[in-house]
Amino acid sequence: MANINLLNDEKQKSSNEDNAQRQDAIKELFNQQDFSMTEPPAFLPTAAKDEWHRLLPVLKTDFPMSETDYGNFVAYCLAFARIKQSEHEIKKYGTFQNNKDGSKRENPAVRTQSRAMHDLKAASTALGMTMLERQKMALNKAKAEPENDPFSELMNDE
Repeated sequence: MANINLLNDEKQKSSNEDNAQRQDAIKELFNQQDFSMTEPPAFLPTAAKDEWHRLLPVLKTDFPMSETDYGNFVAYCLAFARIKQSEHEIKKYGTFQNNKDGSKRENPAVRTQSRAMHDLKAASTALGMTMLERQKMALNKAKAEPENDPFSELMNDE
């Protein structure tokens, strides 16, 4: 029996047993304990709460969200809020700031924003929200659907 990889994008034919295992695994993704939290945690800043409310309905509709995704979703919302707050600081004070001696230095918000963008990318990848992850899921969904074989009816008449 082969290892079933739901995100495997290699072009290969699968046996009926592998296809059945793949379908069972996909169904199992949706049988996890549902992501029951509809309200964001109180400690999130306003921008993170707004992102939570904007994105949660979409994710719950399109992806098999479960309680195990809670940490990644909180991380995504926090990173989003930090990016937004950092951008506000950069617009207000500029990308570079003057030191007391007249030399320029990078606004600390630039580094904070860069780290938040990295964190957001990691969380969005873990949640399947990037273009690449969605392509992989769409490819696997297409692979899981039976091919339209015009000769299958002839072969079944035996």
